[in-house]
Amino acid sequence: MNNFIMDLRFAVRSLLKQRGFTIVVVLTLALGIGANTAIFNVVNAVLLRPLPFPNPQEIVLVQDDLIDLKLENVGMSVDELNDLQQRSDVFSQISAVWPADANLTGSDRPERIELLVVSPNYFSLLGVNPQLGRVFGPEDQAPGFASAVVISDGLWQRLFAKDPNVLGRQIYVDSDAYQVVGVMPPDFRHPGKALRKDVDIWATAGFVANPFGPPVRTQRILPGAIGRLKPGLNVEQAQAKLDSFVSNLRSEFANDYKNEPGWKVRLLAGRENLVGGVKATLLVLLTAVSCVLLIACVNIANLLLAKSSGRQREMAIRLALGANRRRLIVQLLTESLLLAFAGGVVALVMNVVLMNSLLSIIPANIPRLNEVGFDFRVLGFAVLVSIVTGLLFGLVPALQASRPDIVSTLREGSKGAGAGSYQLRFRGALIVTEFALSLVLLIAAGLLLRSFWRLLEVEPGFNPQNVLVARIWLPVPNNPDLDPYKPFTKRLTFAREVLRRASSLPGAQYAALSGGNGVPLVGTHNVGGFVLEGQANDRSNLAQTNNVSADYFRVLGTPLIRGRFFAESDDDKAPPVAIVDETTANRFWPNEDPIGKRIKWLRRGTDGTLMTVVGLVGDIKTDGFDQPNQPHVYFPIYQNLGYAMAVYLRTEPRPESLAQPLLQQVQAVDPNLPVFGVQSLEDIVADSMAQRKFGMQMLALFGVVALLLAAIGIYGVMSYSVTQRTREIGIRLALGAQARDVLKLVVRQGLMLAIIGVIIGLAGSFVLTRLMANLLFGVKATDPLTFTLIAVLLTAVALVASYLPARRATKVNPLEVLRYE
Repeated sequence: MNNFIMDLRFAVRSLLKQRGFTIVVVLTLALGIGANTAIFNVVNAVLLRPLPFPNPQEIVLVQDDLIDLKLENVGMSVDELNDLQQRSDVFSQISAVWPADANLTGSDRPERIELLVVSPNYFSLLGVNPQLGRVFGPEDQAPGFASAVVISDGLWQRLFAKDPNVLGRQIYVDSDAYQVVGVMPPDFRHPGKALRKDVDIWATAGFVANPFGPPVRTQRILPGAIGRLKPGLNVEQAQAKLDSFVSNLRSEFANDYKNEPGWKVRLLAGRENLVGGVKATLLVLLTAVSCVLLIACVNIANLLLAKSSGRQREMAIRLALGANRRRLIVQLLTESLLLAFAGGVVALVMNVVLMNSLLSIIPANIPRLNEVGFDFRVLGFAVLVSIVTGLLFGLVPALQASRPDIVSTLREGSKGAGAGSYQLRFRGALIVTEFALSLVLLIAAGLLLRSFWRLLEVEPGFNPQNVLVARIWLPVPNNPDLDPYKPFTKRLTFAREVLRRASSLPGAQYAALSGGNGVPLVGTHNVGGFVLEGQANDRSNLAQTNNVSADYFRVLGTPLIRGRFFAESDDDKAPPVAIVDETTANRFWPNEDPIGKRIKWLRRGTDGTLMTVVGLVGDIKTDGFDQPNQPHVYFPIYQNLGYAMAVYLRTEPRPESLAQPLLQQVQAVDPNLPVFGVQSLEDIVADSMAQRKFGMQMLALFGVVALLLAAIGIYGVMSYSVTQRTREIGIRLALGAQARDVLKLVVRQGLMLAIIGVIIGLAGSFVLTRLMANLLFGVKATDPLTFTLIAVLLTAVALVASYLPARRATKVNPLEVLRYE
């Protein structure tokens, strides 16, 4: 213990004597350790931390797929939910989950909220309790909706200013009255994907009465379910039992499932389902930032090696006086670890101060960001990284410095010994490692950059500039008899008036309506089956559908290829018509003109009426720029008008300037309707690429830092080499060598190190970049152009970094050098 205290005091005194060196090293480490800790903090919250429920490994999401039709998450019937609970022997509990948008009224202004309809056992399944009041229980069992609701802490604060007397208060959701019975804690989140943000209100229902109607086995009204596996079952075992159970159900109800090809019930681990989409990106970023820290360690090791050459006389004297080599190593490692811990402390302070800034640049659609915060795992990671970092950059310099040639070192007196050839070779090996790691990082960043560029080059099928989008949802009361918009004519009147008022806004060039689930790049889209004229009724022909008004394609700037757009006269009294896109035409009428063809839609309430194709338009990327084109069939909104709508305005001024006037015009038609999702189409496009952009920007940042560190590293090594070889260079010049010969000598040495590093880095990149193939679009993981350009860039940086000390070497005066030798 006494030795440790003595070593620590000596290390402190030694580092304080060299304040400039200490500050540079501590700040370098603080940036490296801080960046690693920040990224790990996000990875810990999003990927590693268990869901905040008892026995979270038992929680699974349950969804139905139709494998033969390549359809996932097609919904579940009430009978199937009951079978899974009562007969499958897989779940201890299972609850329906039905995320929906809803209109909240009864307060100062109408608001669009996110509603989650669940079974009464939802909260007991998760094992959570409210912060106020109660959650659902057996007393809330009802055929349709129960009157009780539980609200989120956010809604409690937003709507009721955290009034402790909120219990028993009445709120109106889609015109139906509900009573608040509980408030959830601030950190509670539904362990599944929400529609837009977080759930505001939880309601419970039995799903067998209004507004659902009597259950039918193949009527898939429930979007999905959440379950808790029986103790002792893992997801794989439960899936095997469930597959067998589903097979028995298909046999037992053969007539019901004969039109459900490849029906399968699939289990998804709760955490994996929630975060699977961002897992690869976060792990790539964590690996990249670790490489940056490793490169920083290599640079610091080089600094310590240079510093140790000046301490060889000190080490030789201590060894000559009987000091133990192990004690010298421990002393030097104590200095390194002290530097690392100082860097770690500064890194933690930086993380605390800058965490909110970091979270502000992370895309909001990454799940579980609300759980990012310091815990013992993050603190332990920072301490561990500090220790490993101190050992990484300190061990080899300590070993080198603790074994000087005592005789030659003491003979050279106060000048100190120069670096031996072994030390120079080792420093060269460090530079090779640094360049190899930098190349891997830069190639990964280059691949993501090229992928993002390819995304920007994708033709989306619409022009997002100067387009405003706003969404409306007409209320759907639980009792259909109380629905003011139940008559089709009422919805039609509402839609026409909204469109008229929107068109009349100053600055609006065109206005259009579509179905609420048809906004490009937003949420999921309606998919249905249809048959061609003369074809047998089956569900093998699938397409995304949207109900649109006459100017929809004009607003979006989607080209008409043949035929016509819809007209205002295409209403419920006109013959049913449709418009298809190029993908639909090429798939179902190859080498034919689709205009005049007739289709029968199976899920649109058309009673088997044949619809005539009157127009062919370009493809629209509704699911994302990186997704393949899907078939689309469009219907006139005045023939197929639902409760959800979106309003589009193409504007002359900036779209945001018409947001408030549009809201006022909609609420002038119905003051109880909230307008939500008001956003420019350009912002919607940006949001759809936010995760890719974030990953690209962060990796590019790490790559640039790595490039700068590599340049500094090779500059430092070459500068030190020139200093050590000053006498040799002086002799060469005295014997007639030209300045350009000296320049070539030094530059060649630096370039050789860089080229070796580039070759090793190219080999490593060829293997490692394959692991990020899922993050790329339109670019191969082994793209030769990216590999070549980055290799040339890094070599050019090495050339510049080597040239500067080489140029200094050419200015050596042979007379002055040889005079003092």
